[in-house]
Amino acid sequence: DQLKEIFNLYDEELDGKIDGLQIGDVVRAAGLKPTQAMVIKASGQEFKRKGEKRITFEEWLPIYEQLTKEKEVGTYADFVEGLKVFDKEECGKILAAELRHILQALGERLTADEADEMLKGVEDSEGMVGYEAFIKKVMAGPYPDE
Repeated sequence: DQLKEIFNLYDEELDGKIDGLQIGDVVRAAGLKPTQAMVIKASGQEFKRKGEKRITFEEWLPIYEQLTKEKEVGTYADFVEGLKVFDKEECGKILAAELRHILQALGERLTADEADEMLKGVEDSEGMVGYEAFIKKVMAGPYPDE
């Protein structure tokens, strides 16, 4: 019932379906943390445009169930280790501009707007980001108090 409720929050056209582009968003809203590549693999196809295909709850549920079987995609320690490489002064901080570049150029690339959203409020007066606090913020998700 709770999954159906979450699914229905994303049903913008009130037709019992979500847009194919929202599969990952709904899965994440339901508490999982898959990469976009994992979502594409589980759904068997990649949707590139809004309106390309509408998905029913019955079509979405097996995708969600498949993703619940995936192991965790990265731990806090993994992410710290990955960003430590860019901490040339070993001070726990990296340049915000460099972090923005990393987010937009490596792995599952973010758009400039997505990178800006993630970096909002984390840069200090010297243009640096404490990456351990940044990782904790990102791992907490968009609504950490819920």
